[in-house]
Amino acid sequence: MRNSAHRNAISPVISTVLIISVTLVSAVSVGGFVFGVFGSSSNSARIQVTGISLVGETLAAGTNSATPTCATSPAANSVIITNTGTVPASATLISITFGGSVYTFPITGACIVTAAGKLSGNPLSITMAATDLVAGATSGATFTGTVTISNGAIVVFEGTFI
Repeated sequence: MRNSAHRNAISPVISTVLIISVTLVSAVSVGGFVFGVFGSSSNSARIQVTGISLVGETLAAGTNSATPTCATSPAANSVIITNTGTVPASATLISITFGGSVYTFPITGACIVTAAGKLSGNPLSITMAATDLVAGATSGATFTGTVTISNGAIVVFEGTFI
């Protein structure tokens, strides 16, 4: 017969410490992934419209043959886009909807909004000539619009003609 007093086992204090530590490590790991603490870092552009200055009276005399251009300084009849992401992005198309009609214009030239923290090219102003839209763009009228980015993303904005 064996004597039960001579068993070799882990002491209750050590086993309790092990159980608590395994539980804590598991909880921190699961919580980190669930709440995004250990989220993956990705390189992406995050474009948003940060300013709109469309003057109704000047745009109302247009021919609907716009060729919007991009510049680093804002001007009248412009939509300002900002990139808070980590990679540059290129705007390719702008559309404005008002009075029941959609006016879509491809952006001419390079329209690259640089990544956040760069010295130039962020924010970027997409400027339309004074004669780009057709009659109906009057001061106080509301509009909606989109800016299409080269990666397929579409940034939606809305406002009122000045």
